[in-house]
Amino acid sequence: MKIVFIGAGNVASNISLTLKEKGFDIVQIYSKTVSSAQTLADELDCEFITEFRHINRDADVYFYTLKDRYIGIYAQRNRFPNAIHIHTAGSIPLDIFEGYANNYGVIYPLQTFTKGKNVRFDGVPFFIEANNQETEKTLQIITKTLSDNIYYATSAQRKKLHISAIFACNFVNHMYAIAANMVEGSQFDFDILRPLIKETAEKINYMHPLDAQTGPAVRYDKKVIDDHIESISNENVKEIYRLLSENIYKKAMSKKNNQST
Repeated sequence: MKIVFIGAGNVASNISLTLKEKGFDIVQIYSKTVSSAQTLADELDCEFITEFRHINRDADVYFYTLKDRYIGIYAQRNRFPNAIHIHTAGSIPLDIFEGYANNYGVIYPLQTFTKGKNVRFDGVPFFIEANNQETEKTLQIITKTLSDNIYYATSAQRKKLHISAIFACNFVNHMYAIAANMVEGSQFDFDILRPLIKETAEKINYMHPLDAQTGPAVRYDKKVIDDHIESISNENVKEIYRLLSENIYKKAMSKKNNQST
C-alpha cells in the first residue's frame, strides 16, 4: 500500500512515522515549506515535494494532514478518484471529498500533538468514517496498526467529540497559562501548581468530573468569588472567572436536583 502525506506538520509526522515503523510504504511527503517536507521525508526515507503538480500519481492512499481550511482546496486539486482519500480533522465532514473521489474517509485521532514531542498511539481513541464498505475495511487495517481503540463515528458525532476535546484539552491548557501568569506574578514558579494539577487529573480516572469538582464555585461562596473577581486586574480573566463560577454552580445544582428526584 503506497501512501502519500499531503502536509508535514505534527499530525503527519506522528502518523506517518508510526505507519512506517509498522511496515507501510510512505512514498512521498508534500508541504509548501521546504524544511518541514525535507525533515519528515528524511526520517521516512522517502521523496518530498513542495510543488503540488509533482504529486505522486500512483499512490493507493492520500492522507490530508493539513489545516482544516485547506483540505477542500487540495481535495479539488488531487483528482485521483480511484485512490483512497483520508483526512484527519475533527470538524471537517466526510463529504468534503464528494465529487472529487470515489473512495474516501476520515481517521480522527482524539489526541493532542505538539512539535518535538512524539505521541505513542497505544490506547489513543481513533474515530473512522468512510463512504463505502471497502474503504472502511482499508481504514480499519490502517488504524489497527496505530491503536486497538477504534470507533465508528459520523461526521456529526465527530464534530461533538472535537468540541469536547477542545474543552478538555485546549481550554484547560489555556487555564494553565492564566494560572501560570498569576502565580508567576506572585513571585512563585508554575511548578508549585503541578501537584494540584496532577491530583485533579488523577481523580477523574476513577470518578466523574462533576463528582470531582471542588472550590468556592461549586458551593457558590459569593463573598469569596466576588473578592477574587475584584482582585483580578485583567478584564477578560475577570469575565472568565465569573462565567465559569456561575456554570460550575449551575451544574452542581442540576446534579443535586436530579439526585433528589
